Amino acid sequence: MSCYPINLKLSGKRVLIVGGGKVAYRKAKRLLEAKAEITLVSPTVIDELKYFVLANNIKYYQREFKKEDMLDTCITFAVTDNRRVNSLIASLADKHNLLVNVADSLEESTFTLPALIKQGDLLLTVATGGNLPALSKRIREELENSFGEEFKVFLELMKILRPIIIDNIDDEKQRRKIFRELADLELIRLLAEDKDEFLEKLNKSLPAKVRKICDLAYYIAEDGFGL
Repeated sequence: MSCYPINLKLSGKRVLIVGGGKVAYRKAKRLLEAKAEITLVSPTVIDELKYFVLANNIKYYQREFKKEDMLDTCITFAVTDNRRVNSLIASLADKHNLLVNVADSLEESTFTLPALIKQGDLLLTVATGGNLPALSKRIREELENSFGEEFKVFLELMKILRPIIIDNIDDEKQRRKIFRELADLELIRLLAEDKDEFLEKLNKSLPAKVRKICDLAYYIAEDGFGL
């Protein structure tokens, strides 16, 4: 299966989930994180999904799927336990050139969802083309052990540092050199092991004019910012 990897901005976009089980619940949770405008259609829902819908003010229609439900949606998830309904949704999506993920049919899906590792702005995904999702999960679990919360904290720090470096270092080659040195996995992992050593090495990577502007020790020590 040849796929084009992409990260979609779904904030404010209408996304349809047809189904009320555990799969629908998992989809809804991830879509809410992306700030999508979720519409759920299903005659019944499991308790976890019911509470989630109520807690997050999600639009829910307690009935069978209608083809009109797909109007003005950018993505549809067909996650019912009814093969006929899922196939109908896939057919309608194909007819109207809409993106669809069909839980029980890789062939009818126009996209699949990878296993996900997220630490703040760091997003790592693993996919196996739908051939063995369990392998994606196993690889994701291994990656989670390698990329901890220190990566989230480091990227929060880079939100502050990057514009300062760009605004104050005119030489493009020097900027690139600085960013290459900052993209050091061993440096980032020091955040979780030894903050003092981390700050020492980080300061060595930055020009004096940048260090004067940004008090790194302050940001690392800030409540809620450090580990």
